[in-house]
Amino acid sequence: MVNGEKFVSEFLLFDVDGTLVDDEDRYRALATLRFDAVAKRAGQRAAETWAPLGGYDFASKGLDMAGPIAKAARKEDMAIAAVAIYKNGKDWHDARALAEAAYADADAIQMRDYTPKLYPGVEKSLRILKNAGFTLGIATNGSKKITCELLSILKIQDQFSVVVGSEDASNPKPAPDLLLAACRKANASTTHTIYVGDQSVDAEAAHNAEIPICVIVGKAQVRVSPSVRRVASVADLGTHP
Repeated sequence: MVNGEKFVSEFLLFDVDGTLVDDEDRYRALATLRFDAVAKRAGQRAAETWAPLGGYDFASKGLDMAGPIAKAARKEDMAIAAVAIYKNGKDWHDARALAEAAYADADAIQMRDYTPKLYPGVEKSLRILKNAGFTLGIATNGSKKITCELLSILKIQDQFSVVVGSEDASNPKPAPDLLLAACRKANASTTHTIYVGDQSVDAEAAHNAEIPICVIVGKAQVRVSPSVRRVASVADLGTHP
């Protein structure tokens, strides 16, 4: 059930950040860690070059939630860091290696020290949907490895039969690759799949994958479409008899 409207579906596929997980605080903390890691690996000037390109204000520790750190696929954001390092005196091969190492450093520290938070009601809603017989899956532009670790920390990993991340497809959302890969792994037809996300790229990816319904959580601006439904939270999703 979506806002009282009934849909027949077998596979419910979810984005993570901004959909299940409170992403603003998480990404602000990650941006700070990445800045420090780039500075340690490649120097302060490289970090200061990278920060505004990623949407991070290192002086105030503010983050533009519409910028690359928050919205780009991880490998795209990491490429920006590599360019910043390259512009500060490293050849491209070394710059890319330093960016990869810095991002790995930041990821490891965040997984160790940061406690993520689900939006209110998400855990209960996922449990109800799973118990009702739906197959649940994840399709995210983020790293599959990090996503699996995050789900484990949140103690909801058992709710999902399939997790697909940036390692599993050549092209990030809004390309359909990730969503199609998840459907293949779940042995689910796209016509019996609903994708739940929080951004316009999620709606575009669902459309490009020929998934008939995309539920958008929150208030992001999304092009009006017959296939798009809006809810305030994943907690608003339910089952019908």
